[in-house]
Amino acid sequence: MLRAKNKGAFGLSSRVHYAWIVIAIAAVMHMAGGSIRQAFGVLIVPLQEDMGWSPATVTLAYALASITGALLAPISGICTDRYGARKVIMVGVVTFAAGALLTGVVSEVWHLWISYGLFLGVASACFNVPILTTATYWFRTHLGYGVGLLQAAHGLGPAVMAILISVLITGASWKIAFWSVGIIGGTVMLLLMAFFRNRPSDIGIRAFGAPESESPAVERDPVLERLRVKAFRTSMQSTTTFWKLVGIHFLGCVGHSIVIIYIIPIAVLAGMEQVAAAGVLSTLALVSVTTRFLAPVISDYIGARGTMATAFVWQGLPVLMLFWAHEPWQFYTFAVIFGIGYGGEGSAFPVINRQYFGRGPMGSSFGWQAFGAGAGMAMGAWLGGALFWLLGSYSITIIVSTLTSVAGAFLIMSMEPTSRILIPNWEDSLSVAPAAAGD
Repeated sequence: MLRAKNKGAFGLSSRVHYAWIVIAIAAVMHMAGGSIRQAFGVLIVPLQEDMGWSPATVTLAYALASITGALLAPISGICTDRYGARKVIMVGVVTFAAGALLTGVVSEVWHLWISYGLFLGVASACFNVPILTTATYWFRTHLGYGVGLLQAAHGLGPAVMAILISVLITGASWKIAFWSVGIIGGTVMLLLMAFFRNRPSDIGIRAFGAPESESPAVERDPVLERLRVKAFRTSMQSTTTFWKLVGIHFLGCVGHSIVIIYIIPIAVLAGMEQVAAAGVLSTLALVSVTTRFLAPVISDYIGARGTMATAFVWQGLPVLMLFWAHEPWQFYTFAVIFGIGYGGEGSAFPVINRQYFGRGPMGSSFGWQAFGAGAGMAMGAWLGGALFWLLGSYSITIIVSTLTSVAGAFLIMSMEPTSRILIPNWEDSLSVAPAAAGD
């Protein structure tokens, strides 16, 4: 379905379905909102050298951001289901800009914990869950392509931001680097939100791929909608598979957070220059763009379980290469190989949720899975710094990264095949719920 019968929103030609406009906007938000956090590795060495702060205290800011994002993710999901993604994302835009501006003027390490750890943690929760939830509403078919574009943008952001921040810090100043990100990024995102819509029914059209017989604008009764959200959440979260997905998110994020946070310090410790080491992070992020797009698309066609398990193994085993990496070309080779698995590790989660649980209001459930991801990012960030502080090397950290990713692959393969929906009759409870609600 590449066109709708109605003229389209805002006078735009309906030859291009508005779902792709929403995905393009969401991709920019995902790219801008996540890039500054995922490029955190470029900050460790400058803060270590210029401020005298230890890696353990610096990376605590990233851990706090991840913990904050994890704790708020379920609340973000509930608010997305109740108030719509657009309002939640707007909160994210404000906290993103404020966090970046405040980070530009930090002078004590605890300032970084607040500006980066709290403000950007809130922004993360307000971006990730609503954006992925919105994608599932706009696509009846070809969800893999929509999610793939979102995830590719999410990978492209850190690839650009790592180099940009490193160059600005080195060539200009810390303040200019973060104020540029906060002012320019915040302004662009605010402008884009004027064209963002939560659901197709908000502008009177059908979801991409929906049949012509389906009404393009369905007026949703607020009471019934709350009952639908509760019924779907209860059915989904009553399955073991749902909680396994939370655990899988946790394990995968522990595995790759160790790499994306500590690959630059590891490379600098091996003798690389700061900007060249930042290029390693940019390379793996850039390579991941391809598999971030392909993994959801492939999962949509052949099933997400095997696709994700393969990506987890591909993410985990190459980390062992860091034991032998000493030359720049070895680090860049690692970046290319690791980036393939890293890109496919988490990008298919919206697809596997659709394959297991069908179509429903997934905001609050995505929130719990994002909680697992954020907890994993926090654990990996803190553990790497703590182990380096205790042992003076990253050897055990590298082993932990490999083991958690491989454990995630085993957990994935312990789940049911994705060939059938696990909760096909979740709406049955709604047949009596409205009557009970009126008693």
